[in-house]
Amino acid sequence: MAYDIRKMKLTDAAGIIAHKQQVTAENPDTLATAIENRTITVEEEEATIQSLGPNDLGIVAVDGDKVIGMLNLRQDHRKKFEHIGQFGISLQKAYTGSGTGTRMVEQAVEFARDNEKLEKLILTVFANNPGAIKLYKRLGFEEEATLKKQVKLADGYTDLVYMANFLE
Repeated sequence: MAYDIRKMKLTDAAGIIAHKQQVTAENPDTLATAIENRTITVEEEEATIQSLGPNDLGIVAVDGDKVIGMLNLRQDHRKKFEHIGQFGISLQKAYTGSGTGTRMVEQAVEFARDNEKLEKLILTVFANNPGAIKLYKRLGFEEEATLKKQVKLADGYTDLVYMANFLE
């Protein structure tokens, strides 16, 4: 089944918070989010949505009115790095394998390719998430660096993999 993917709206704020809480609980060893550290208010989430600039992209995947996935792409605003966009994505476990994650990443790549400011997309992924790494490679990303034992888990460590897509 195909789920709708659209730009974030202010009215999505509460649903985005609920989504972040759910995916953090579902993926304690493969996902890092700010929601692990503290409670995020609806007002803070609305401010995050409002802060999206013309070279940024915020999209949600929805099942009816329920936010089931999200992707945030942000341009680096430092002069020497403004050609780079970095994104993060999350999708609830019940919806993995539906093609929704692939479609969200494809939309991010298309947005970046159509943006005259962005030349390179980057992301980080936990090394213990081989399914995500495989997806990113299939969509044109390559591994650029691995930071050893960068992520501390409850029962040990995992590496953090930097991946990039040069938008040529």
